[in-house]
Amino acid sequence: MNGHSSGAQDAELGHWIAVLDSIMDGELAMNMLMAAGDRAVPYLEHFLLAGPPRTIALPRCRAARALGELGAYSTLISYFRDYEFATDPEVLFAEDAVRSAVARELLRWKSDEVLRVLMDATKQRATSGLVLAIGEFRRPEAVPLLFQILEDDFCREEAKDALRKVRETAHPYAILLIRGISETAFYGPYTLHRRRATLQLLEEFGISEAEWQDLRQFLTESDADIVISAARIGSRVGTASDQRQIAEALFRISEHVNWAQEGEIEELLDTHPDLAHEIADAVIEERRRRGEHANWLAPSWRILRHVLGRALEGRQYGAA
Repeated sequence: MNGHSSGAQDAELGHWIAVLDSIMDGELAMNMLMAAGDRAVPYLEHFLLAGPPRTIALPRCRAARALGELGAYSTLISYFRDYEFATDPEVLFAEDAVRSAVARELLRWKSDEVLRVLMDATKQRATSGLVLAIGEFRRPEAVPLLFQILEDDFCREEAKDALRKVRETAHPYAILLIRGISETAFYGPYTLHRRRATLQLLEEFGISEAEWQDLRQFLTESDADIVISAARIGSRVGTASDQRQIAEALFRISEHVNWAQEGEIEELLDTHPDLAHEIADAVIEERRRRGEHANWLAPSWRILRHVLGRALEGRQYGAA
């Protein structure tokens, strides 16, 4: 009788494992498996760890959720320790969602072991869920890894959020990064987004006048986002001579900016209107000598018109 009962239970659990794939009843299957308690863990473990590659992530995400609810710590840890990346790009992309789901479930145990496993998994292939999970630990040892991830288009915002949670460590590390004395690359052809994000974070954190000496160099960069971030920082803590360098840098990059950057430049120039007016006059004079014709569709010309206003009327470059 007990054997018959056990067999019926096995059949029922096997049925609900199969139903995890259902669009209509997949959530019900997950709930039924969680309701079955520890008996369901081996079935869910096999489904997650030994199941075939898939291009649809949701069934395996449901299994991860159920394993987390059932306290299957060792299974979730094994997922990352034993995971082999798929060669099929579609499967690999789908499995990223599963990796994020498993990372979220492991947050039930905020142990040193879990953090190490999550960081190792992130070094292999970062996902948004992994990075968010690491951020929840608020641990300084994760800071170098999070700065590396700032170069990742898919996880950059999550890495920034994680760094905001440890700003007391992230701030000094960012300064070391800029000085070139950290383990994370900061200058080179593949670090543009890291530099942008680092400047944006330092702008949020706030910097001292002494730290500004390290950031002044970014006014000479060609990237508009970097220059604008440096300009915003310098406008608050820089000296009078810095304000001239800032304004000149903003006019320099104005040739190739988008509409949002154009508005930011105008706001920054408005903080020192007399200085901006003086430099705009010089820019206009230089363009006149080059024989350049006004092009009011170009952002640089619109910025000049914004700064000079009525003073531009009646000149060769009066408003059209």
